[in-house]
Amino acid sequence: MSRLPFLPVLARALRFRAAVVLAVLVPAALVGVLAVENRPDETTAVAVVGVAPESAAVLSTDAVQLALGRYSVALTSPEVLTEVAAETGIDLQALDSAVEVTASQESGNLSVRATLPSRTEALLAARTVAERTVTIGEEDPLADAAVLAGARVESPGLLSGTRTLQALLVLAALLAGLVVAYALEAVRPRVRTGGDAARAAGGPVLGSLPPFTSSWPRRAVAPDSEILASARSLRSGFLASAAGVPTGPVLVVGATPGAGASTAGFLLARTLVDRGESALVLDLDLEHAGLSVTMGTPRRFALHDALTESGPLEEVVHDEGGVAVLTTEPMLGFDDLVDRRLPDLLKRASDRYDAVLCDSAPLGGGEVSELVAAHTASALVVVRAGTPAALVERTAARLDRLGVPVRGVVLNHASRAEAEAPGLHETARGD
Repeated sequence: MSRLPFLPVLARALRFRAAVVLAVLVPAALVGVLAVENRPDETTAVAVVGVAPESAAVLSTDAVQLALGRYSVALTSPEVLTEVAAETGIDLQALDSAVEVTASQESGNLSVRATLPSRTEALLAARTVAERTVTIGEEDPLADAAVLAGARVESPGLLSGTRTLQALLVLAALLAGLVVAYALEAVRPRVRTGGDAARAAGGPVLGSLPPFTSSWPRRAVAPDSEILASARSLRSGFLASAAGVPTGPVLVVGATPGAGASTAGFLLARTLVDRGESALVLDLDLEHAGLSVTMGTPRRFALHDALTESGPLEEVVHDEGGVAVLTTEPMLGFDDLVDRRLPDLLKRASDRYDAVLCDSAPLGGGEVSELVAAHTASALVVVRAGTPAALVERTAARLDRLGVPVRGVVLNHASRAEAEAPGLHETARGD
């Protein structure tokens, strides 16, 4: 399996999964910003104490290091902090968490830090603890201590500023959103281009259809001229693919419900009629009869009549702009009738019409859809842009199991440029 290229996957994640990025970014950033905004303001004061041997007779680096260790422990001991609390009036528990003493072995110094909400109390605590070091040094026969730098407010670091920290948290939330979106795009890829569709379905892209309307607010987004041009391009691809598959009825099936198979099938038939050929579209969605419902055709034009040979085929079809349409109503429970009579119906249709297109429900929606597919010679798979690639691959696998070759793919809700663009795996190979 080829490794997916980082930048193309990231570009797709930014373009198509912006909602995922926002879903992670907004709550994470909001929580972080509010947490920083509501944190108590604190001031850190620092005083520096120097430690040196009591006399030249005991001059020793080891002696200084030992003294630094003793003083560090002593200054944060409960006894010393209790004295500091009594002298300053600062709560002992607050002092215990506020005072920090660090030793520098190289310089022989102690840094006394006190972090408290009040600037005055922070300075007072740091100064008092530092002076306590001098008192301890006076009682130490080996070392002496002196305050080298009085208590002062320590400048806040770069990350201590409220706005800086908030900005960093927002950036971290944005990065987390990008990571999640990238992972979804890489692990659960969707069909975005013709290259993706061809790889998932196992057949060439014969054409594309633009989105006719926007989802919300609902309005027309593609002019009739663009739709007609796309349909003619699909017709050219369909006719050019005839040599690679057996002749006979063509199954027009969507990879998912709502993929646009009925629309693609009818537009293809209409352009074939415009070219002077005869075309028949059979509504073989026996559960929902989607094409018939959409066209609003009369109930008397039923697939059942054609299957039972209640009349000649030309008398039971419905003419829709020159396209012969065999409509139906939901026929649940007629599986045996369809299985027995559909092959003969398709043969009669193929003898009379140049092109026979069988509009079907997506495979896997029930046994009837696969029963219908098994009686066709080839399949035209309609894929809506944005469909998970795994669902398209599943449709192709079911067609392969039924012995129905994929004649080609129609990429719906996509521009011609998107239909002609390579897939991620082709990009990874540098094709």
